[in-house]
Amino acid sequence: MRKLMMVGLFLMIFMQAGILAKEDNTTAWSATQMGMIFKFERQKDEIIERIRKTDEMILKAQNLISRAQAAENAAAETIANRALQTAQETKRKYEQKKIQIEKNSAYIHNKMADKSGMNMKIAGMVTQHTGRVQVTSGKPPYDTVALDGDRAGYFEEGDTLSTYNNSSAEIECFDGRGTLKVGEYSSVKMEKKDETTEALNLIKGKIYIAVEKIEALEKWVQEKGSQLADDPDEFLKKEFKKIEAHTKQYSKKFEVRTPSAVTSARGTAFTVTTNDAGATVVEMIEGIVDVTNLKTSAVSSIKGGEKITIAPDGTATIEASHIEPSSQWWGK
Repeated sequence: MRKLMMVGLFLMIFMQAGILAKEDNTTAWSATQMGMIFKFERQKDEIIERIRKTDEMILKAQNLISRAQAAENAAAETIANRALQTAQETKRKYEQKKIQIEKNSAYIHNKMADKSGMNMKIAGMVTQHTGRVQVTSGKPPYDTVALDGDRAGYFEEGDTLSTYNNSSAEIECFDGRGTLKVGEYSSVKMEKKDETTEALNLIKGKIYIAVEKIEALEKWVQEKGSQLADDPDEFLKKEFKKIEAHTKQYSKKFEVRTPSAVTSARGTAFTVTTNDAGATVVEMIEGIVDVTNLKTSAVSSIKGGEKITIAPDGTATIEASHIEPSSQWWGK
């Protein structure tokens, strides 16, 4: 059902692009993009089937290990363990390829949306998840879709992602440099972006965020420059638009909004939690963020090793943060 919905969405964009093509002669371009999308869908179906077969191999290897252990056959257990490791590694590679295919499909989808002038762009996707995870559309009729192993976790601006008991989700935003992991019993809404800010709203629960630092941009530019160092003019001509796009991306603020605070970052790693009392806790891992108290409008700069707690009444407390390895839920 989800696949039919996605194909229908692509067809709507294609039809709209076809109408515009009469004016700007882009019919061939649109047909090419549609062909690529269906190609990606076929590739994904093939990968999903390979993942299922690999799951069967993993189950067989696990059964062989159990039988070898029961028979106290060390040699057979060693062979079965090797088979299990090979199958697990193969599955990881297939899953990575599936994610890349889904990213490619989303990229083409967004290009077609831009060409047609339709506001139907994919803002990001869930790259990994465990347990029960749902995405609720921010547009009528506000459908809720549960994610499974075969379904791509695409979402648009305005959509809300929710996790439940023993669940988590890792999100990659296509137009930004931030990645995040959503903990259990959490809900996050992807806010509409503008020219200066990318934002998400933590409705409840906890999230871990890593925002690439500006040094990553500098490294990218240096690498690109070294490729064409013998001809700087050619480098600027070919790469200027890419550099401009990257610079614009890195100049944006990345905000996390809660009922009591707004956390702004340009390159750092931190967690944000809301509790049942409505308080916001920002705990720094590295870098610096600015936290705005929505009750008092006061702005606090919090650096690595510190945390701030802002209560609904505006009371703010800054103290040292000691995150034990065992409590780093985002790395599990």
